[in-house]
Amino acid sequence: MTVRVDDVASGRRARRALVRMAAVLVALCSLTAGCSSAGEEMRVVWDTPADRKAEETGNGAWLSGDTLVRSRFDAVRGYSAPTGKRSWEYVPPGRSAVCHATADTTNSVLVLTRDGKGTSASGKSEVCATAVALDMKTGREIWQAPLSPTGSGLHRLQPYQVSAGSGIAVLLTKDELHAVDVRTGKARWKASLPKGCVPGRIMVAEHQVAALLACGGTDNPWGDKIPQDAELHAAAFAPATGALLWSTPLGGRTVIPWDTRAEFVSADPLVVAASQSGDSDSGAYFSFGGNGRPNPPIDFSGPYGKIQPHRRLGAAVDGSRLYTVTFHPVRNSRVDAYRLTTFDLASGELLWGGTVDDDRLDRCHPYHILPQDGKLTVLTAVPRDSGCGLYVLDAATGERRGGHTFPEGDDLPDTVFTYKDWLIGARYRSFSAPEKPFTAYERR
Repeated sequence: MTVRVDDVASGRRARRALVRMAAVLVALCSLTAGCSSAGEEMRVVWDTPADRKAEETGNGAWLSGDTLVRSRFDAVRGYSAPTGKRSWEYVPPGRSAVCHATADTTNSVLVLTRDGKGTSASGKSEVCATAVALDMKTGREIWQAPLSPTGSGLHRLQPYQVSAGSGIAVLLTKDELHAVDVRTGKARWKASLPKGCVPGRIMVAEHQVAALLACGGTDNPWGDKIPQDAELHAAAFAPATGALLWSTPLGGRTVIPWDTRAEFVSADPLVVAASQSGDSDSGAYFSFGGNGRPNPPIDFSGPYGKIQPHRRLGAAVDGSRLYTVTFHPVRNSRVDAYRLTTFDLASGELLWGGTVDDDRLDRCHPYHILPQDGKLTVLTAVPRDSGCGLYVLDAATGERRGGHTFPEGDDLPDTVFTYKDWLIGARYRSFSAPEKPFTAYERR
């Protein structure tokens, strides 16, 4: 006898009907934009408790050995990667806040900048004037160093004063670049800056320390530290000695003003995303070979679409390619197209992607790109309920190699770390609502 529930046949015929219905849905999904899938859903291994909402300073997340670290404006916390349990916490003294954080994960040291002497942001003379190094395994403070507060009008050039990696921390003090041992804080070198240049952004890599410099200029009626007509230069220094390896104008024959919006995408190879002037939409990715020779710029707008201002730093670089997200408005559609696009750094030429029809991600919108070992891990979203998630592509060809979706209802991670057989999602950029700092996922 067949039992009927809500006028739907149960038993063998019902199962056959469900199979047929699923097949129809799969076919429909393949023909529409409303259904796509990165792959099988991952299983949650552990979750950390949610934090309260953050502010837009001091945010970041890292994996060092078996320790996960998350930095916020009000605290830095360490978690056990095997279990997700909190193992330590560092809270800056008084009302001071964490301004910026950088990590040398190989040597397990996080270096942050905070307000000096425990003051709050109202103590302007002490804002972000102290560098503090923490052991990432224990949270123990291992050294401190004073920094020079950023001068008036220089925040665009000098938004932060420290970068760590390859066994050193490079500090910006008194318009000089000083390197200290990342574990002990002992002085290592002072950089040989080109004459007439003021250092700005810095980024440490294994084979070179990259820096942006404001150089030259004669228009200085008010006696400012930097003449109004100074221009941006890119420079590289030897990590072991601080010797200048090379320095060259950022834009080549095109002058890039010193106070334009310019930020590192990569230190080695050295790649900078820079506006033509100020915050203008026009600009390009500027990159350099190992000897400082400029490569052809990759414009923010071209036949491959437009690279929007808020997505320019979402680009990623491996040894020879730049991966970024281009925008294409689509007529008669509520959903515009965002396409993963890849360029050759040496020539500036488009390799793959860059058109509306060249869709590698099932119409999902990429928001974070992680190149490693010849593969691209791409985090995607929008529309949230359409199976968007994590895609794995071949970096050279863009061909799909695999993918997974995140469990329904989970906040999307800002980045992911590979830990043994798991993926660990880290969240640190939400400033509007509480979210879980880390979640470990098992790929089925």
